[in-house]
Amino acid sequence: MLPTPPPPLSSHETTEARRKYAQLLRLQERLNTRLRSIRDELAGPELATLLKTISRRTGTSPHSRLVEVRAAVEEALRGLKVAGSEAHAALTDEGDAIAVEGIDALPFSLARFLAERQDLPGFEYEVLQDEVRGWVIQWREHTNEGEVRGFGQFYERPYAWLDE
Repeated sequence: MLPTPPPPLSSHETTEARRKYAQLLRLQERLNTRLRSIRDELAGPELATLLKTISRRTGTSPHSRLVEVRAAVEEALRGLKVAGSEAHAALTDEGDAIAVEGIDALPFSLARFLAERQDLPGFEYEVLQDEVRGWVIQWREHTNEGEVRGFGQFYERPYAWLDE
């Protein structure tokens, strides 16, 4: 006997799931940045100089342990990359990738920004076309009391006007 599939998620549950995946992706980005910084420090010239000094003064070198640590950091980076791609796939598989009329290829971070907020009360955006900068997405978020919580705009080619 085949197992029965889970019931479909409600709109609220889907929105909550999208927020959780988006939070997970932001956390993974921060961890990835920190781990890359650690990896770079482990491979940097300062550490090499320090290891030479320790080896010269004590006759022993902690180099082999640090090689193991660097390998563990590299493995953690690979694991984060896999987990990030799985979360990204889950986010887009649920229909979370937002399609905006007039925009063919919306960058993932911007699509995620809009997808996280599109179902929130008080969030609105519009797409305009600028002959120099391409598409322009203007967004605004209001509180329950009607006050503006945040606003901004994104450009397809934000620095295109510099070429003129």
